[in-house]
Amino acid sequence: MSEITLRAPAAVAVPRGAPWAASAFAAVLQFVRKSYDAWHAHNEQMRRFDEAAALRRVAAGIAHTDPSFASDLFAAADRHIGGR
Repeated sequence: MSEITLRAPAAVAVPRGAPWAASAFAAVLQFVRKSYDAWHAHNEQMRRFDEAAALRRVAAGIAHTDPSFASDLFAAADRHIGGR
């Protein structure tokens, strides 16, 4: 028969600045996340404006030959900006 000896690890004290550093790191991560979300929302809105502008250019190009369809395209461009 063999014996196995298990030793409990020695207790380690938390470094003095660790809680403060963890809180500061969490605050920085939260700031970065909010900044990224705001940047992403702005870029998404600008993409929608660009796409709507392109659709309006197409509508303006066909307005003289098919005013009804051009009107539908202008309305679609307006709805696209609103995100609907």
